[in-house]
Amino acid sequence: MVRVIGRDGDPATHMGNRVGEPGANPYLYMASQIASGLDGIVTRADPGPSVDTPYSPTAPELPRTLLEAIGALRESGCFPEAFGERFVDYFVRLKEFEIGRFLSDVSDREQREYFALL
Repeated sequence: MVRVIGRDGDPATHMGNRVGEPGANPYLYMASQIASGLDGIVTRADPGPSVDTPYSPTAPELPRTLLEAIGALRESGCFPEAFGERFVDYFVRLKEFEIGRFLSDVSDREQREYFALL
């Protein structure tokens, strides 16, 4: 997402990149923004209305979990074309494997809570 600060005709108007996960690969993150922006230009996609209150209940939601984000990537027509289907498929499988490892791990809290019961 991009935040525009200023107004039409103001020479101090500028844009800021407002969405970014600190743990994300910065190269893939920026490449994905460039690819999706170019796709929006080519397909003349409607960006929708300006979201001036991103935390309001009516604001469009981004994926809340890695699993939801992977689903959105899998359904995307833009990224397989920009990065190649093999890369996107590999990346999705890698992230699904990471989720599987995370979900299969028993945390310390779970061991403390349930070990005495079993």
